[in-house]
Amino acid sequence: MYRSIRKEKPKRKYSDRELFGRYVKRLAPFKKNIVMVALFIFIATIVEILGPLVVGFTVDHLETPLSTEFNIIIFFGIAYVIASAIQWLMFSLRRREYGKFVPFFLEYLRMDIFDKLQRQSISFFDEYESGALNTRVSNDALDFGDITSLIAETVGNFLISLLTFTILLILNPFLALIVLIAVPIVLLLMFSLRRWARVVSRSYRNAIENVNNAMVESIEGIHVSKSYGQESNISYHFSQINKDYFRSTFKLTSVTHMWRHILNIIASVTILIVIYYGTQLFLEGNLTTGTLLTFILYLQSFFRPIIVLATFFPQLSTGMAAYERILEILDAQPSVIQNNKAIEVGELEGEIVFQNVNFRYNDNQGVFKDFNLKISKGEKLAIVGHTGAGKTSLVSLLARFYEFQGGSIKIDGIDIRDMTLDSYRNNIAMVQQDIFLFSGTLEENIRYGNPNASQEELNEAIRTVHAEEIIKYLPDGLNTRLGERGKGLSVGQKQIISFARAVLSNPKILILDEATSSVDAYTEAIIQEALQKLLANRTSIIIAHRLSTVINADRIIVLDHGRIVEEGTHASLLADGGKYASLYKQYFEHQSIH
Repeated sequence: MYRSIRKEKPKRKYSDRELFGRYVKRLAPFKKNIVMVALFIFIATIVEILGPLVVGFTVDHLETPLSTEFNIIIFFGIAYVIASAIQWLMFSLRRREYGKFVPFFLEYLRMDIFDKLQRQSISFFDEYESGALNTRVSNDALDFGDITSLIAETVGNFLISLLTFTILLILNPFLALIVLIAVPIVLLLMFSLRRWARVVSRSYRNAIENVNNAMVESIEGIHVSKSYGQESNISYHFSQINKDYFRSTFKLTSVTHMWRHILNIIASVTILIVIYYGTQLFLEGNLTTGTLLTFILYLQSFFRPIIVLATFFPQLSTGMAAYERILEILDAQPSVIQNNKAIEVGELEGEIVFQNVNFRYNDNQGVFKDFNLKISKGEKLAIVGHTGAGKTSLVSLLARFYEFQGGSIKIDGIDIRDMTLDSYRNNIAMVQQDIFLFSGTLEENIRYGNPNASQEELNEAIRTVHAEEIIKYLPDGLNTRLGERGKGLSVGQKQIISFARAVLSNPKILILDEATSSVDAYTEAIIQEALQKLLANRTSIIIAHRLSTVINADRIIVLDHGRIVEEGTHASLLADGGKYASLYKQYFEHQSIH
């Protein structure tokens, strides 16, 4: 059974365990690097733990005559310097190891997201704005990548605290138990942040997404906003979104750092209590100066990692919230799915049969019900009808942009769902009203549908649509670089280039969706001449509001709310005086066909 499109689904929520489990699997290719990072952290931790012992031992020996202990003091002094050098070396090696795999981790993650987007159906892009998708690929991937080093450093800090407390117990169990009283308070504060941090992190990610959406929309709509003088309103709207982002960032920062000062106070109070009781023990002769100093130094080593750990959950929540949004993309399944038993097809003949096709975008937006249509091989079929009649939906189904819920569409007797998507779409070319040209050279854009075409085939495609004049006046001819969406060319020039692209792909089925509605009369005349060659020997479906495009069709069908209400030639339909005649008077009668 084939999937329906635009089926409303609640966004999936992921548990912390699932998120972390999938994160670990993603790290698997970099296990060597992670082992090395862990080794460097372990060595640095051991060295850091030994530091206060060296200081305390040295202080205790300073109480004896200097001449007898001078060599020991020198030895431990050199050892302390060496320990510091080892810590610096381990830190440098650790950062270097991060540099070896974190960028690749991000690269693979972004490629996974991008590849998944390329495999999605058009219905997916109906649900997500371009700015939102850009956020997932850029910001979210970067924030998620940061948690790799975060977790590694956190493990190191936890290990330091654990080993430090063990040494505190060995040095003086009584003072260690005083320290232990503070630990549950610290942990309670840390875990109380967990849920709050998750909520605030999601809000922060959504705020970034809104900023990106607004930015993309304002740039793409700049001509409209300027033509209506709405720049100030656009700026005001963006400022509100930007303020929401600021508030979300402020909340996230507050959650991340708000407990830091409280933890510092707890640590300071604990150290004061230890100093008080430690001094009492020293005065009673139960504790040496070096041991007391060592204990205090270890307290700093004990609490510093815990204070750093306090920011772990908010930062981890930020990264995992980003990963959760990334997984929405990675786990999304395309609505148009290739049949496992689909066959590769070569060049099709082009006979098209819609049989009892049912299609709806969602439960409230039905388009076709038991729709039937046969288009003969090589036929030029024009489709007319008011806006919303189903014209574009019909050709979108044929192009497999969406999946229909019932019936079948067959080409040469083969259901299009039983053909591989690539081999099927190689037989189709579509020219739309809104032409999209990619950044790159003019030649790259023309070759887009057939990169391996010969130079002669390229030149023939250019001659067919009369694009020579455009190319001749461009500074670098075919090597002229176009800007985003074909900037540098007029609407008419872009349309002609799109026709050249269609010709070079040499499709057996050609779809023209309002392809000439935005061009001037001169460009249309050029295109109409090119169409005679372009439409020859191939099945063509033409959606148009131009009489010159419709009048030469072999057959015209009139769609109304997803039903064919009339069909025939231009002359016969006019003579019938029905729906087409009404459309003719509304759209076509004033147009010249010359």
